[in-house]
Amino acid sequence: MSGFATSLTSASLVVMSQNHTTASASNESSDSRHTSEAEAPLRATTEHPFADQLTRAGVPEELWGPFGKFGVGPLVEKLGIVFTEMSTRRLVATMPVEGNTQVAGILHGGASAALAETLGSFGAALHSFEQGLGKRPVGVDLNSTHHRAGVSGLVTAVCTPIFLGSRITTHEIIMSDEQGKRLCTSRITNMLVE
Repeated sequence: MSGFATSLTSASLVVMSQNHTTASASNESSDSRHTSEAEAPLRATTEHPFADQLTRAGVPEELWGPFGKFGVGPLVEKLGIVFTEMSTRRLVATMPVEGNTQVAGILHGGASAALAETLGSFGAALHSFEQGLGKRPVGVDLNSTHHRAGVSGLVTAVCTPIFLGSRITTHEIIMSDEQGKRLCTSRITNMLVE
């Protein structure tokens, strides 16, 4: 599987997997071969330049390959987003209200939008990677309806696909507070581009 998927998450750019060249372990010559990340996952934490960042963000080690050389991006870290589940069919992440508030002391709507775009874009990137499309997702539409204010604790976002195609993906993201009350409903559409 060749190519890459890039996830544009607000101001952060996450490049998901390009073929890399590895020396053939069975051949002592200087020849090398191209091996996809899926075929040759990283063997040790120290081999990945963003191992610490990916670990802090809760990305399972078996998904480190698709995150290429840029990890999850600086915005994910700044917002304190931590993934608790990652698959093409469902992504779950948490984000603290504290540190992500607006002047009134409640969760900033932009932080909610960034959380939604992060999950939807990562879902689209995983879809592209798993399907061998070699395309990167670029957000073309994001909308969020804020139902109530997040005032404290962790926000949990659950992202599920509405449509997964070869050119377009659409995801719904539902954000809830620690009591399970819905805070925000978002929808993102990503175009998958070469």
